[in-house]
Amino acid sequence: MGIFRVKKDNNYSVINNTGLKDERLSWKAKGILAYILTLPDDWVFYREELSSHAKDGIDSLKAGMKELKEYGYLKRFPIRDEQNRIVRWETVIHEIPQNEPLAEKPPMENPQMEKPPVEIPPVENPLLLNTNIQSTEELNTDIQNTNHHHDNNNSSQKLIDEEFKISYNFLLKNGIALSEIAITELGGFCDTLGSELIIHAANKAIDENVPKWRYVRGILDNWKKRKVKTLNDIAVLDAQFELSKNKKRSGTNYGTRKEVVPDWLRQQQSETETEQKQKSANLIDEERKRLQAVLQKYKS
Repeated sequence: MGIFRVKKDNNYSVINNTGLKDERLSWKAKGILAYILTLPDDWVFYREELSSHAKDGIDSLKAGMKELKEYGYLKRFPIRDEQNRIVRWETVIHEIPQNEPLAEKPPMENPQMEKPPVEIPPVENPLLLNTNIQSTEELNTDIQNTNHHHDNNNSSQKLIDEEFKISYNFLLKNGIALSEIAITELGGFCDTLGSELIIHAANKAIDENVPKWRYVRGILDNWKKRKVKTLNDIAVLDAQFELSKNKKRSGTNYGTRKEVVPDWLRQQQSETETEQKQKSANLIDEERKRLQAVLQKYKS
């Protein structure tokens, strides 16, 4: 293979090489880590927004971030208010893997972020020099950034868990109380399933007149075991469940008796099954649109 040479004039960043040299990480995880480390220290961004900057989508991003968490580059911790209640979760990305548990931040509703020193780090050992000044409008951040250089004492990136915020607010609004343990469990489900499926599970619990976290948790645990990722996966499970119920009911009524079915009746049954499938597909589309509207409402 020929020699590849890279010409760099501007629009480049200098980052710590630890993660890039870590052979435990996949190229996906290394790419995610490198991208995040090119952003300023006080930059606030969301996982869904972050996934929009690459073509492989949110599932790929979740897999890569799970890998970073496994090897100590990503740590999650709760943010508490003045009453020591968890109000949200934050995720910190580290340049160097952290083997020790990350200490919780002191209780505060809206922690004040101090601006890091504006002077440029020493040239002989720069931690990050970003020559591509990012736009605050492009990343939809709530924090106005005025410094685009890393400081040696602040080498991590913050990620507000929007998934947790959406799910938490929806559950409370619909009367589903959450204990301290339940809030921690909710944070875990936000990582694995996301707010869309959590809201869908909550709606199922409400529809069945059991607006309790333990019931919602049971639904989510079942989906997690069955490796559910999307609303379409849930629709397939529901259809399989209904089909199995119909088979059991049919078996109870007819036993082992075998009847000869006329061709015209078989054709009608086939047409009915086709109509049912079409009806099921329409219901899935309607449910998806309704859930998307709910999610959009709470994101805004």
